[in-house]
Amino acid sequence: MTKLRRLELILTNPQMIYFPGQAIQGQVLVELNEDMKMRGVRAQLQGKGHIYWSEGSGDNRRTYSASETYVETRLILFGQDSSSGNDTVLTAGNHMFPFQFVLPLGIPGSFEGKSSCYVRYTLKAIIDRPWKFDPEFKMLISVGSVLDLNTVQNAMAPQQCTDSKTVCCCCCESSPITATFRIDKTGYVPGEPIICNAEINEGTGRGVHSSVVKLVMQTTYRTHGGSKTRRTNEIARLQHGSIAPGETDVWNGERLVIPPVPPSYLPGCNIIIIDYFLKLSIDVADTPIDLDLPLPVIIGSIPVQSVINQYMPQLPPNTMTNQPLGFQAPVNFDMPPPSYQECVLGKVDTTDADDKHATGNMSFAPAYSYYDWMSHPGPSASSYPPPATTS
Repeated sequence: MTKLRRLELILTNPQMIYFPGQAIQGQVLVELNEDMKMRGVRAQLQGKGHIYWSEGSGDNRRTYSASETYVETRLILFGQDSSSGNDTVLTAGNHMFPFQFVLPLGIPGSFEGKSSCYVRYTLKAIIDRPWKFDPEFKMLISVGSVLDLNTVQNAMAPQQCTDSKTVCCCCCESSPITATFRIDKTGYVPGEPIICNAEINEGTGRGVHSSVVKLVMQTTYRTHGGSKTRRTNEIARLQHGSIAPGETDVWNGERLVIPPVPPSYLPGCNIIIIDYFLKLSIDVADTPIDLDLPLPVIIGSIPVQSVINQYMPQLPPNTMTNQPLGFQAPVNFDMPPPSYQECVLGKVDTTDADDKHATGNMSFAPAYSYYDWMSHPGPSASSYPPPATTS
């Protein structure tokens, strides 16, 4: 039987979602079958951003990376700091050690990308033992980015794009396929529907296999030296079927509900930038040529007040209204709070090289605000196909 029966972090906030400036409160639980000699018990909080990617192959392969630290704090809950060289004994039984960390203002929100690119906030409980490995318990928390769409100048501005293409065959140019794509505004929050309108006129005589509206997240990773790369993720879609040669298809106010995703830009982070685009893609039959009409959109965490007013009369009576925890919006209005849901991109393995003796759940997905009271009537975010990743 080992001396250590249990080592765990217990937070007072069971959702494990926090915002800059808030306090993280909890306890470290240590259960011992026997007395244990140690230097002490400590808790630590680390917030770190990291990017890594490679290009080329063989002798031409190059790797790029960058890191930055947003918070790094350690608390001695029992005993002494390891630098003191003094040992103590924690007696057998159950012990609870309270702790509190305060998140700095201005830090970026949590983000988990691909290929070791992330903004990650980690709590650890550690038993510092002399001349032996240190047992650890690791826990990841979600830190929310705050992007208030009431402060974004063009959030309510509608967007429109028109384009056309011709198909060439044996030096003969066809009549064009033309399309116009419109959305009602620019700024949205997760859970809110984007109202899509489009007209597609098939003039090539070949027909169209399908037309798709995709919500795409574009993530730019950049080193401090200026090198950068981009990755895209399709996070939601709507699709229409085929169009016969010479015919027309119309998208008439169709709703694409935004799933739980991080806000645009990732403010406070210098190595990761997040942008969003809504793109109408038209697959012309019998040709590799597609017609793409992209429109930029901004995804925030606090909705525009005029949008809230549209939904308030539709809410059930006695709905509790208050401002979302930690948002501190500069405008004065009440609204039902959002729920918090895991990012639609799914969980990633957060195991690090120094986690050899750590327990805890290493599989993690950040949680983001989601205004489910905005998403009805219409399709839910879960109705969309699994997200796809492209370079």
